[in-house]
Amino acid sequence: MVKSLMEREALLRLLAEEPGAAFQACRAAIRAGAEYVVWDHTLPADQLARSYSRRAQHMARIGNPMLGSAEAIDVLQTSGDRPLRVGEAKIENPPTHFQLFLTEDASRVVACISIDQR
Repeated sequence: MVKSLMEREALLRLLAEEPGAAFQACRAAIRAGAEYVVWDHTLPADQLARSYSRRAQHMARIGNPMLGSAEAIDVLQTSGDRPLRVGEAKIENPPTHFQLFLTEDASRVVACISIDQR
C-alpha cells in the first residue's frame, strides 16, 4: 500500500467542511499534531460498509461504541460500489483512533469514525 502525502492543512480544510462530532474531534487531533495517513489505493464503499458495520456491532457489544459510526456506515452503504480512499489518524492522550473515508480523488472526506482505544 502506498501512503498519500496529503498535507496537514489540506486535510484540516476537508474535515472542516463536514458536520459531526467525529469530524470535529479528528480535526482537533490533527491540528494538535496527531499522526495521520491517507492511502492512495481505493476500496468499494459497500465493502467498507460491511466491514465497519461488523466492527461497530462488536465495539457496542464490548461497551466501546464508535463515535460517528452510524452516520459513516449509512454514507458507505448508500455509496454503493463507489471507490473510496481510506485514512486514519491517531492520538495517544486519550488514546483515540480516527478512521477516515475520502472520495477517490481525495477532494472530500465523506465519513469519519472516532474510536476510543481505552
